[in-house]
Amino acid sequence: MTQLLSTIISVVLGSFIVINGVLVHTDDIVNQAKASVNGANVHQLATVIELYYSDHNFYPNVSGGEALINTLESDGYIRNRPLEPNVFQYEIKNGGEDYLLKLAE
Repeated sequence: MTQLLSTIISVVLGSFIVINGVLVHTDDIVNQAKASVNGANVHQLATVIELYYSDHNFYPNVSGGEALINTLESDGYIRNRPLEPNVFQYEIKNGGEDYLLKLAE
């Protein structure tokens, strides 16, 4: 029983670290890092969408992240998937003249 209790305590304490004397939950750090990476990826995706517009004079006329990624990938604008499609929202506006791209909430 003592070994089991020791293992449980190790697992619980292992999910926390101390930074400059402050106890921080590691899940918070991981989630913040993911949010930061996703924000950077959405910014890069917006740049790719602008390149698409420059070539076609309209934005990709698709609905949703999966369709957008598939279109950009099949047309050669991206080689690999920078984001999971559920991480961001893409919506075409004004018949392809504008779009909304943002991180999903």
